[in-house]
Formats: sequence, structure tokens, C-alpha cells
Amino acid sequence: MPAIRVLLVDDYQAVLDGLQRILELDETIEIVGTAQSGEEAISKAVDLSPDVVTMDLQMRGLDGITTTRQLKEKLPHVNVIALTMYGETMIRDAIDAGVSGYILKDSDHERIIQAIHHVYNGGHPITPSLIRQPAMNYATIR
Repeated sequence: MPAIRVLLVDDYQAVLDGLQRILELDETIEIVGTAQSGEEAISKAVDLSPDVVTMDLQMRGLDGITTTRQLKEKLPHVNVIALTMYGETMIRDAIDAGVSGYILKDSDHERIIQAIHHVYNGGHPITPSLIRQPAMNYATIR
């Protein structure tokens, strides 16, 4: 089984470093690059062709929602996971922009790793605390 190629996007280097350390715990995930801006993320995604991009939504310059929208226009096959501190306030905009999953940064490392595997396999993970009703899921939020 080939490794899941992941591009990490966040405007804070400390977050990128921590996320990289977490994801290196999983042998089936390969970090192909990191980016600290939306513009850099799009450029690197085009060059590196990741399977999954973890996307911070609030970045200086080009924000994560706009970056996701532009990235999906250029590379529609790439799965984007919003990895953010912003709960319900941005979920609809992120999904409308094309994210496949929406995970809060305070999630444990296992949930983040599972989310990457889930979107790689066609799923749509959402941090459980953001789902208000048991019947509510990615499709109903859309």
C-alpha cells in the first residue's frame, strides 16, 4: 500500500512542526511538504501532488477557505482537511469551498491521523463536538 502523501498548511511554524511529529507516528503517512501561506500551499500542491492537505483556515494573507477553493479548482482530486481552532463559525464556508473534513486543532493525535485516512478513503470526518444532532453529518451540513 503506498503512503498517503500529505501537505501541511499553517502560518505558524510551531504548529507545522508539532503536526509533522504527530503524523510521523503513522508509517502510512508521508509528509511531502509544508506551507505557511495560502499562496505557498497552492504552489507546493501543484508541484508535489499530495493526496491530502491539512489546511489552517485563519492565515495571514490568503485565508484557508479561499486557498481551499483555489486549490480545488486546480487540483480537484486533492482532499483537504480543515484543521482549525474555529468550531461552528466557519464549517459551512469551509465545506462550500471544498474541504472533505473539518477537524479541530485540539483533537488528539489519533483523531487527526484517522481523519487523514478517512478522507483519503473518501470519507468526510467532522470533529464530533461540532455535530449537534446524531443524524447530522457532512451531507446535512452542506
